[in-house]
Amino acid sequence: MGKRPLVSFTLALIGGLFFSEAFLYFPLTSSLVVSIFLLLELVFFRASLLSFSLFLVGASGFLIHQMIAIPLSAHDLRHYVDQGSIRMIAQVSGPLRHDPRHVRLQMKAGALLVGEEVHPLQGDFHLNIWKKEIPFEYGDHLEMKIKLRRPKQFQNKGVFQYADYRERTGWSGVANLSNLDRIEKVGEGGNPVLKHIFRWRDEIRRRILKAFKRPAGALLMALVIGETGYLPDKVREDFSASGTAHLLAVSGAHLAFVSLFIFGLVRFLLLRLPEAILLRLTLWKIPSQWAALLTAVAAVFYTFLAGAKIGTLRALTMILLYLLSIWMGRSRDAKTALALAALLIIFFEPRAVFEISFQLSFLSVLFILLILGWKKERDGADAHDIPEAGASFYRRAVAGPGSLMMHSTIGAILGTLPLTLYYFHQFSWIGLISNLLVLPLVGWFIVPIGLLSALAALFFSEGFPLAEVHEPLLSYFYDLISFFAELPGAGFHFASPPLWLVVLYYTLFLTIILLKKPKFLFSIFLLSFGMLFFVRGGMRMSPAHLRVTFLDVAQGDATLIEFANGKTMLIDGGTETAGKFAIAPYLWERGIGTIDILVATHPQFDHMGGLPYLMRTFKVGEVWSNGRGNKADHYQNFSRALRAKGLKHLIVNNRTAPKTIDVCALFFLNPGEKDLHLQMKPNDNSIVLRLSCPTMKEKTLGFLFTGDIEAETEQNLVEEYPDLKSSILKVPHHGSRSSSSLRFITAVSPEIAIISAGRKNRYRHPHPSVLNVYDQLGAKLYRSDRDGAISFELEQKYGNPDLPLKIQTYESNKIKRMIWSGGVPAQEWENIKRFFLGGS
Repeated sequence: MGKRPLVSFTLALIGGLFFSEAFLYFPLTSSLVVSIFLLLELVFFRASLLSFSLFLVGASGFLIHQMIAIPLSAHDLRHYVDQGSIRMIAQVSGPLRHDPRHVRLQMKAGALLVGEEVHPLQGDFHLNIWKKEIPFEYGDHLEMKIKLRRPKQFQNKGVFQYADYRERTGWSGVANLSNLDRIEKVGEGGNPVLKHIFRWRDEIRRRILKAFKRPAGALLMALVIGETGYLPDKVREDFSASGTAHLLAVSGAHLAFVSLFIFGLVRFLLLRLPEAILLRLTLWKIPSQWAALLTAVAAVFYTFLAGAKIGTLRALTMILLYLLSIWMGRSRDAKTALALAALLIIFFEPRAVFEISFQLSFLSVLFILLILGWKKERDGADAHDIPEAGASFYRRAVAGPGSLMMHSTIGAILGTLPLTLYYFHQFSWIGLISNLLVLPLVGWFIVPIGLLSALAALFFSEGFPLAEVHEPLLSYFYDLISFFAELPGAGFHFASPPLWLVVLYYTLFLTIILLKKPKFLFSIFLLSFGMLFFVRGGMRMSPAHLRVTFLDVAQGDATLIEFANGKTMLIDGGTETAGKFAIAPYLWERGIGTIDILVATHPQFDHMGGLPYLMRTFKVGEVWSNGRGNKADHYQNFSRALRAKGLKHLIVNNRTAPKTIDVCALFFLNPGEKDLHLQMKPNDNSIVLRLSCPTMKEKTLGFLFTGDIEAETEQNLVEEYPDLKSSILKVPHHGSRSSSSLRFITAVSPEIAIISAGRKNRYRHPHPSVLNVYDQLGAKLYRSDRDGAISFELEQKYGNPDLPLKIQTYESNKIKRMIWSGGVPAQEWENIKRFFLGGS
C-alpha cells in the first residue's frame, strides 16, 4: 500500500464507486479493462500496485454503488416520481436556502400516507415553496400533498444534464408548492445544536436584508454564511468571468482563513494572560495547543453556520486533523488528511463522489499539494516553509507568501481546469491574477469582520453592527471583481472536452508527477493538453451544408440556423433560464461566438426571455423584431440590452424584402404591416419566416418557422400565399389546439413537423387533437420534450433525393444505461460509438 495506506484505501474505494457507475453503461468494456489490469498486476507487477485488501475495498465500493443506484426496495421514493399526487411525511434535513421568490428545503422522506394506512418511505428530495418566508425550519416533520417530479433538464448537446446529475448524486426528485394549505407541521426533530445554529444563520440573513441594499447585502450573505440566492445575475456573471466564482460559496479557503485568524487571535490573547494563569495552563498544554482546541470548536461552528456544504466539510476535516496534530504534538501529513476527509464524507454518503463540489474541492487541494511537493523537490526546500528570521522583510512578507499563493493558484487551476471546461465550458485566465489580490481581501478583512459583525448582531445588538464599514469595503471589493471581469478575454468559453480526454489528462498528470518525470516532459504535457482543450474547444467548425437545430428549451422556442458560409441565425431565445442554461452552452459547444441575426418573433417570455443574456454574452450582428412591446420585465430587459450593446434593430413584417443568406432565400410572411396597428393577440403578430434552400436536381427545401400564430393568422397566410408548401414545419404555438388548423396544415403539407414544448408542461402541449391531425396527414413528428434537440443537415447522401437530410436527435445520441433484458452487446456498442464520437 505504500507509505500512506489511507490514501491507497481511499483511492481504491473511489475507484470502485466510479467503476460501478461506468458498469451501468459499459458492463462488458469496463469488465474487460479491469480483467486486463488484474492480469497484468498478477503476472508483471506481482501485486505491487494492488494488494488483495485494496481489491476488496474497490469491490466493496462497486457493490455499495450498485445497491443504491438501482431502486430495488418497494419503499424507495424514486418509484413515485412523475406518478401524480402523493401524501407523505418528510423531515427538513438541512438548512433552508432562500432567494427573493422562494425557499428551498432539503427533505428526507419518512412515510407514505394512503388513506388511513402508513407505509415506510425512503429517499431525499428538494421542496420549493414559493413564498419569501415560511414557518418551517430544520428538523421539522411536515405532512404534505405534492407531485414529485424529475428535475427539469435541457436535452441539448453540451448542456449540463441536471436531472441525470441529481439522480446520480442521490436526489429522487423535486416538488413545488405555492399554497401553504397543502403542507403542515406535524412534529419536530433534528439535532438540537444544529437547530440553534441554523436559526442563528437565518437571523443573520434577516439582519443583513434589513441593513443592506443589493448587491452589497447579497455579497455579504454569500461570503459570510454561504447564502447565494439573493445574488443578482450580473454579479454571478462577473465573478465567473473573473475566475473568482469559488468565493461565492463558503469554501475551504474561507474556513482556512477564519481558522487561521481565530488561531492567531486566541494564541495572542493567551500569551497576554496574567503570568500565574498562563503558567498553570502550560502545565497541561502550551498556548498553541490550547489555541488549536478553541479553533477546532470555532471551525465546526462556522462550518454549520455557513450551511455545511461538501467543500466546507472537506476543509473542516483537514483543519481538524491539522489542529489535532498540534494538540497531540505530532507530525502532519496533508495527503493523509485529505484522504481521511474524503473517506469520512463517502462513509456518510457514497454518492457524494459524483457531486461537482466534491470533485472540484478534492482535486484542487490534491493538485495544490502535488505542485507544492514538486516545488519542494525542485528548490530543495519545503514550498510552504516560513522564511528564516534573518530573511529580508520583502522575502518574509511579500516574496514567500506570494510564491506560495501563486503555486497554490496554479495547482488549483491545473486540478480543476478539465472539469471546469467539461461542466461549465469556461476558463478564466485572469483568475491567476485576480485570486492573488482578491483572496487576501476576502480572507483577512471581509469574512472575519463580517462574521464578527454577524455574531455581534445575534448576541449584543439590534440591526447589523459596522454596516458603515461593510458598505464601502464590499463596494471596493465588487469594483475589483468587475475590473477583472471586464478585461479583454476574461471568462473565455470553449466546447467541453470529451470525457475520455478528461480521464486521460488526470491519468497522465498524476503519472508524470508521482513518477517524478523530468520538468521538460511536464511542460510538453501541459502544452499538448492546453492545445487540445483550448484550440480544439475554441475552434468553430462551420457545417459544410445548411444545418437547422430546434433546441430543447422546455416550454418555449429557440431555433438555430447555421449556414454553410459561417453565418448564424437564432430564432427566439426561450425563457431567461433557457437562454443561460440551454442555448448558450449549446452555442459554446458548437464553437459559436457570434450570432449574426437574432430574431425575437414576438414579445412573450417563453420566446424573448433568454435573449437579453445572449445579447450580453455573445457578439450579435443585428436584431429583428415585430416592433411590438409591452411593460413586462422580460421586454424591458430586452430593450435595455439592445440599447446597452448598441445593436442594429430591424422591425420586420410581410412587406420586408426577401433576404439572401449564403444560397438560401428568406421570406417574411407575418406580421402584416396593417396588423401591427390592430389590437391583435400577441401570438398572431409573431414573425413568420420561410427559408428556402436549393438541393440537387433543381429542387428546393423549405422550412417554415411560425412562432406562436393561431388559427386567425393561419387563415390569413393561406389566403395571402397560395404556395406555403414546406418540407419542414415548426408547429405553431407548441402544438396548442388554438393553432394547427386543418386548412393551414394541408396548405403547408409538411413531411416533417417539429413541436417545441416542455416535458409535462402545465398547458398540456401538444394537444392530442393536434397530434392526430399531423398523423392523419402523414407528417413525421418530432418533439423536443421527448427527442430533445432535433437537428437537420442538408446533405445529398442522406435521406431520399426529395428530402436530402441527415436527421439527428439528442435522445438518439445519448449514452444510455443498460437494459439487462435486451441485447447487452448491441446496446454497449452503441454507447461506445456515442462516447467517442460526441454522444452526451
